[in-house]
Amino acid sequence: MTMSRTNVMTRAWAMFRQAYNYPRIKFASIGRKCFASCLRAAWAEARKAAKVSAMPAAAKAARIVELTDTIRFAPFSESWRQASREISAARAELARLTTATAAYV
Repeated sequence: MTMSRTNVMTRAWAMFRQAYNYPRIKFASIGRKCFASCLRAAWAEARKAAKVSAMPAAAKAARIVELTDTIRFAPFSESWRQASREISAARAELARLTTATAAYV
């Protein structure tokens, strides 16, 4: 799967605007390093999306079932702190698996 550079750059600018309040604060005062970090994060998102879209449907469905079971049974753990970490990680991965990855195509 190929990732569109235009879409990755658009996502990087959106992340930059959100994180650094770009229109109000001048780019010169924020710096290129901050934009570079947003660009790296956008590329990382695009790679994750490409990985998910390349997954076979059966494997994706099995992983979704596994994650929902983790979310369902985690509260029965002895430590609530550990259970809440497992639940949040499972929800984040579940969101990545279920969202559309067409934005980076």
